[in-house]
Amino acid sequence: MISRRQFVIGMLSAPFLYGTLRLTHLLHAPRPVLHLTIMGASSCMGYVKAVLPKWEQGHNSVHVAISGGGSYAGLKALAHGQVELAIADVIPPPGYIVVPLRRYPLGRIPIVIAAHPGVGITRVSWRQARQLFQGIIRNWRQIGGPDIPVVVVSRPLSSGARDVVQTRLLGESEFSPHAIIQLSNGAVAKTVRETPGAIGYVEAVMPLGNLHIMCLGHHCYQRNDPGQWVLFAEPAIFIREDAEALVVDLAEYLAQDPRRPAFGIYPEPAQGGRG
Repeated sequence: MISRRQFVIGMLSAPFLYGTLRLTHLLHAPRPVLHLTIMGASSCMGYVKAVLPKWEQGHNSVHVAISGGGSYAGLKALAHGQVELAIADVIPPPGYIVVPLRRYPLGRIPIVIAAHPGVGITRVSWRQARQLFQGIIRNWRQIGGPDIPVVVVSRPLSSGARDVVQTRLLGESEFSPHAIIQLSNGAVAKTVRETPGAIGYVEAVMPLGNLHIMCLGHHCYQRNDPGQWVLFAEPAIFIREDAEALVVDLAEYLAQDPRRPAFGIYPEPAQGGRG
């Protein structure tokens, strides 16, 4: 039998024991994981995946998910509050984003003209390049190549790389309506490499072996001297102006990591003009 004295002591000590057990549970319980999401330009995702683990090591309660989808898709998701960071190599056009944003430049990525090795042509003029992508030149023999139909490979409208080529190469002209559309940089490279007569454009953030990189006008892309190339994207990290400190910290880390050139993102401005 429990004596009255024992009962009273038990009642008085119960809150203390409960509090002690609760504190012990909180101290040993796993910390809640915060989730952040980065979405946007596929050309930068290799860099982000490579450098992100170091940041996460210093923020062990944070998990960062990464998704491609293209520059415009990332910006739209950021504006709608679906992601915390967007990577885009375009400046949002007026009216596209209605919320205030902060921009953290990453550098510049060369965009090269790539063709199937079988086309045999090493150089095209700016006019020839435009007409190839427009579909006006339909056979490589029209510009001194073999008798092979031209197959245009391009990116979707959500791609910043397409926006650069459209603006700086095609101008008011449009891509061929028969162009094969691929969603990623890697998919364009694979399609061009495996399709006789194909021509496309890729951001030079990957090994370019087995791709026939063409000179454009008087300019030829050189991996060891990317600054002299003439077509380039300018990727940046975008966050909302009212982003919390953790998001700002991640954006600053990605924008300042010195390993960017190893992934084809060069901090020095590219030089050169149209030929």
